[in-house]
Formats: sequence, C-alpha cells, structure tokens
Amino acid sequence: MQEKSYTDLLALIQSLIGAGELTTDEQAKILNFVNRRAFEAYNTSPSWSRYLVISEERTLTSGNVVPYTEGGKDSIGEFIRIHRTQAFQKNSALEYDFYVDANGANILNITNDNDLKAFVTYKKRLSDFSETSTNIPLEFFYFLAHAAFADFLRLESKYQDARTEEAIAQTYLAQELEKIDLRNNNNSINHKFSTYVNRQSR
Repeated sequence: MQEKSYTDLLALIQSLIGAGELTTDEQAKILNFVNRRAFEAYNTSPSWSRYLVISEERTLTSGNVVPYTEGGKDSIGEFIRIHRTQAFQKNSALEYDFYVDANGANILNITNDNDLKAFVTYKKRLSDFSETSTNIPLEFFYFLAHAAFADFLRLESKYQDARTEEAIAQTYLAQELEKIDLRNNNNSINHKFSTYVNRQSR
C-alpha cells in the first residue's frame, strides 16, 4: 500500500493556502486539523485495507474477554467479528456474539469455558501523525489536504471558500469509499448472516 510523508502533505496544503512560509502556530494548527480529519476518514469504514486484520488468533482473558492489546500484536481499534476457529477459509467457523466495554470484547455465546483462544477480525488502532511521519495513507492523502485546508479557511473566517474545499475533500473520500464498496461486493468479511444455527453454542 502506498504512503506519503507528512512533509508532502504539508507542502500540498501550503500550496492550496497560497501563502509563503507558515508560522509555527499555523503549522501546529494544520497538524491538529490533519489528525482530526484522519480520524474522520478512518471511521468512515471498517474495511480500510491497511487497518483491517482478518481472523487473527487472540488470547482470551478470564470472563471470556478479548483485550484490546496483546503482546507482539497490533492494538485493536474496533472489533468487527469474532469466531471460534480460523474463519474465511475452507471450513465454516462458529461466529461469536459479543459486546464491547473498556476491557475489550466480551464473548456472549462461548462454546466451552475452557476455550483459551478466539479468532478476531478487527481494525487496527489509528495513531496520530507527526511532522516526521512518513506513513500518511495515500487513500487519505488528498482528502486530508483539502479537508485541513477547509478547516484553515474557517479559521480565517472564509466560510464560503471553506464549503467549496470541504466538498472537494468529501469527493476524494467518497471515491476511496467506493473502491471499498466494490471490494465488499466480492467478499464476506463484513457480511454477517444471522441464522438459528450460528446463534447456538456448540
């Protein structure tokens, strides 16, 4: 997956602003805008390829809880689906119902209290970007540039121009989301079919 640096992103935003050198305070504000808008983009879909982890084995803690963190593995930002065994392969896998609290995902229909593992499909936690980041997702790049520029224009009380830039930003994001929709039509990662059989503990 392609990535750009924050330096590239800031250069594009500065070009959109059309100013000379930005002040330290302006640069700090733009970084805050970028991180806020990155969180917005991240939350628009559970299926961003770079953040999606499919059916990873995780250790259950007491009370049949899947914690957000486990040594040597990515932190979980959002639980999507949990199965008893490796899912999305040749054999069917029992899917668990769960609810999420501060401790993690609490499995409701555990099949056996002696089970120590579950297979979790989840979205990795999003980390804030900094001035030295080199991992800006290309799929977010143009949305972030125009959205942060729109926020900057609002800061300057240029509300009509901000609305125009916001529309451009949302168009870039919509194009990326459409790609996800096309992929989702061909797979079942985020499609859950509820039947009498898959709701039973076995």
